[in-house]
Amino acid sequence: MVMERLGLSCCPASDGRIREVYGPDEISGVLDEKEPTLEEVEGAFMVFDGNRDGFIDAEELQRVLCRLGFKEGREIEDCEKMIRSFDRNGDGKIDFEEFVMFMDN
Repeated sequence: MVMERLGLSCCPASDGRIREVYGPDEISGVLDEKEPTLEEVEGAFMVFDGNRDGFIDAEELQRVLCRLGFKEGREIEDCEKMIRSFDRNGDGKIDFEEFVMFMDN
């Protein structure tokens, strides 16, 4: 559901590949809605966690931000800075717990 609201959906016919449906303008409307469920947050985390290792690194963040057309994703250094701002344990990646804290902000 979150992926669909972000404009990304998995097509069974395409072996689960994510395809983009909406752009940044459509996504901004989603942010004004009610609190997301844990299931929705997990779905959003999976959009970013491209290699499914349980972490979001700067390259994965950059991939999603660029796909969505956000200028903040153009430079890897900017993505690294974003990661650092929510990286509580200092490993250079965002785990699910850190992602949940980010979503609460």
